[in-house]
Amino acid sequence: MPSTPVLSMEAANLFCGKGASTSASTHLVLTQVKLPSFDINYVDHRPGGAPVGVEIDTICNHLECTFVTLGLQPGILSMLRSLSFDDHYFEFYGVLRDQIEGSLWQAVARMTGQLARADPTPFDKGDVLHTQYSIRGMTHYELNVAGQEVYFWDFAQNIFRTGSPTFAPTFG
Repeated sequence: MPSTPVLSMEAANLFCGKGASTSASTHLVLTQVKLPSFDINYVDHRPGGAPVGVEIDTICNHLECTFVTLGLQPGILSMLRSLSFDDHYFEFYGVLRDQIEGSLWQAVARMTGQLARADPTPFDKGDVLHTQYSIRGMTHYELNVAGQEVYFWDFAQNIFRTGSPTFAPTFG
């Protein structure tokens, strides 16, 4: 009987910009990533005479991805409010470890949006400077774990699907 995996992130990498070369890899400076969350808005509905109201889902809120790097990264900072569509593409790779079986899994997230925030932390002598970033205005997002689709959303095609994957390790 297959067990439910207990996955923890061991390593992550984020490529900012379409066709980003391996020299644009952030694996040495990326300290935090928060992938987009799906938050559904609800409205209260109480039909006439009903003793109990219900919530009706109306829409998902906009998506946002945040990440943090060490220091100042000029290649990423220059993408803020860029009009080049090549700068609107972001690709995340993560290494997940199954804490029960020890196997390794791969997570891949692809998103299209704008770098909307570049916020360096205050400089304190003796501390490491970090920069917090935010990707907003997303029009495409997909998340795959172990080669299985978890989420796929595309604004232009008006497609939103969630997979019900049966996971199996892709390597390790």
